[in-house]
This record gives sequence, C-alpha cells and structure tokens, in this order.
Amino acid sequence: MSLALPLAEKNANAISDLIALRPATTQDATSVAAIYNASLRTQPYQPAGVSEADGARWVAEELAKVKDKDAVKDANYIGPMSVPMAKLQIELHQFYRRPMVIATQRGETVGWMGSLGLHDRPGLSSLFELAYYVAPRWRGRGVGTRLIKHLITQAPVWRVDRLLAMVWSDNAASLSVLRRAGFSAWGELPGAVTAFGKRRDMVLLGMTLADIARDFDETQPAEALDLPDVTDVADAAAP
Repeated sequence: MSLALPLAEKNANAISDLIALRPATTQDATSVAAIYNASLRTQPYQPAGVSEADGARWVAEELAKVKDKDAVKDANYIGPMSVPMAKLQIELHQFYRRPMVIATQRGETVGWMGSLGLHDRPGLSSLFELAYYVAPRWRGRGVGTRLIKHLITQAPVWRVDRLLAMVWSDNAASLSVLRRAGFSAWGELPGAVTAFGKRRDMVLLGMTLADIARDFDETQPAEALDLPDVTDVADAAAP
C-alpha cells in the first residue's frame, strides 16, 4: 500500500484506528443479520435501476418469509439473513474454530468478518476464505480494511498462510478494498453467479503471507482474539 494516501483515505485510516475488534458471540446475531441485510438493498445485489427504497422493501418482504428459519430449502438462496441464520453462522464458526470478528466503534457494531468458506474441504486448513460486511453509514471509512488487515496479521496465530476472497465481478467497492490490502487475482469463474436475472463472473482474489507488504500496524495483540476451545463452545451452547 502506498504511503502517499489521498486525504479521504487518511481520514478513513484515522477513523479505523478507533475501531475495536472482538470475537463474535451469539449475542451479536441481530447486528450481524442487520448489517448483512443492509448490503442487499443496493447494487450489486439489486438490478440496475432499482432504488434503495425498493431494495429495502424487497429485503423486508423476503425476510418475512425466513425470519424464524435458520436455513432455507433453496441451495442457491440469495436473500436476507434471519437472526436464527446469523446465530447459526456464529455457532458454526465456533465449532470449526474459524474466526468471526465483530468491529465496534464506541459500542456500535459497524461491521463483521467471517472465514467459514471452504472449511470442510480436506487439506485446506491452511487457507481461510474471508467475507466481510460493513454497516451502510460506515462504508468508506476504513472498517473493511481494518477487518481484513487484522485477519492478515493474525493468520499465523491460526496457522493460516493463504487467504481467499470470492467477489462478484460488479462489486467494485469490495474489489478495490481487497486489492488495496494486497490481494491479487487468483482466477475467475465465468458466469458462475446467477442473481436477479443477471449472470456475472465470480472473481477470486487471494494472497499468501509472503505476498504481504507489512507497511501497516495492527495494534490488537495476537492473543486478544484467540478462539475458544470447542469444549467451551459446547458448554456455552448448552441450554
């Protein structure tokens, strides 16, 4: 990353320094779902020409269908996340000992990042597939970058030396954030995404630890976000 940052990016970095990170717990399910669902109101998730108000209306209508469900029958489901779905995601991260991180600023949840993708593929334990989401009013203020940089710095703690992100080809904002963080093109799945009457490519961006230009500071100590033992998770989940 260049040290000659534009003024807007410098301001974003200053704000991101005030953001605290911690492991997700099931108490975060409501915030996790709300932030994810907010991302569905606008492009690239909505077709061109759909207003944010129309997108929000669509999210509300779809959410009403799944609000009490922790899973849906449609294997290709692209829709809002219910609170039970979010709770299940958090529990699965805990069970598979994959980090799921919550970003807060003065007590407000401003974003989150998961790393559950590819968890069940044999031999891929040294690779994390990350996904992150930022609350609407916090976008463009360094939250996503803070989450990604934290995962990069903490990767050795979790015995990880490969990071992967799979991004829709028309998600320009996310592609830009990942590239600035040091991710490079690993490949493309042409036409792999079918959503809202449109086919798009899935772009694969990745990095190995050897690719990282260590020109940033991560103030959070390595042990601060250590994952709980599976036995501790089981006890916490017990009624």
